[in-house]
Amino acid sequence: MNRRAVKFLVIGGVLVFVLLGGLFIGYSPSEGPGIDNVSTSFSLATPAFAQGIPSGQFPMNEAGISAYVNTEQALDLSKVKSLYKVLEDETENYLIGTVELSGYGEEWWPHVWIQKSGWILVYYTKNEPTSRLMKWDVIQWDQPGFTTTTLREVLVSVARRLGVDMARVESGLRYYHWQYPEATRMLVVLDTTNAGADSFQYTIPSELTIYDLSASHRGEVGSNAYGSCYSATNLDEVKLLGGGQGTYVLVGQVPEKYLLPQAPHVVALGHKGGWTGIALFFLYR
Repeated sequence: MNRRAVKFLVIGGVLVFVLLGGLFIGYSPSEGPGIDNVSTSFSLATPAFAQGIPSGQFPMNEAGISAYVNTEQALDLSKVKSLYKVLEDETENYLIGTVELSGYGEEWWPHVWIQKSGWILVYYTKNEPTSRLMKWDVIQWDQPGFTTTTLREVLVSVARRLGVDMARVESGLRYYHWQYPEATRMLVVLDTTNAGADSFQYTIPSELTIYDLSASHRGEVGSNAYGSCYSATNLDEVKLLGGGQGTYVLVGQVPEKYLLPQAPHVVALGHKGGWTGIALFFLYR
C-alpha cells in the first residue's frame, strides 16, 4: 500500500486550532499527522441579510450549502436574466433560478439568487451533500490543491456578467450552510493516488461538534482486456463510494456512526487503472 501523505485543507477555522486542537488527520497515532498541504482558512458565516429578509424572498428552508457576496453596489438584474436555465421567480427586487455550471451535467447546476441591492448567493438545495462543492476537473492526482469550488465558479461568472468589482467579490466571498446555522467551520480532507491503494485516518476530538460529513469520490479509470477496472473509497473496510471503468465523480453523505468522537476511522482508496481521489467535507463547531 502506498502510504502517501494526506493533502488536507482548512476552510472555516483558525489554522492553529485545526492543527493542534481540531480533527486529527494521519496514518496512525504513532506515526503522527500526515500533513502535506494546507490552504488559507475562512469561516462559515450567516449572511447579514438573513436577519431582515422579508418572508418569501429567499428560500431559507430549501437551501443547503451556499456561497455568497455582498457587492455593495446596485445590480442591474436585466444583465443576468439570460444566464438562467430555469427562472423560478422574478420580481423588481430579485431573481432566483438555476444557472449552468460550465462543463457539468444538470445535477450540478446550482440555484442563484440575486438581490438588486447588491447580494449574490449561489446554493445547492438541502438534499444535496456539501461535497458537491468539490471541483475535481482542476485537480491532478500528483498536483492536489483546493483553489476553487463549484459554487464559487458560478458566483464569479454571474458577478462578471453584472460588471461588479471583482476584487470585492474575491475578498468578500463567504460560505454558509442554511441547515446547520451553528456550524462555524468547514474542513476539507483531500487524498489522491495513482498507485493502486492509499489510506489515511481521522479521529474527531470530543471538544468538537460535527454537524455534517459528506464525501466526493473521483475515479479516472481506464480499461483492460478483463474488464475489471474500478475505483473505490472504503471507510473502515465498508464501501462508501466507487464505480467501474470511466471518468466520474460520485457524492454522498457519510453515515452518522462515522462522526462519533474519539473513534479512529480509516479511509482507504483503491483502484485499478488510472487514478482516484477522495475529498471529505466536515462541517463543525
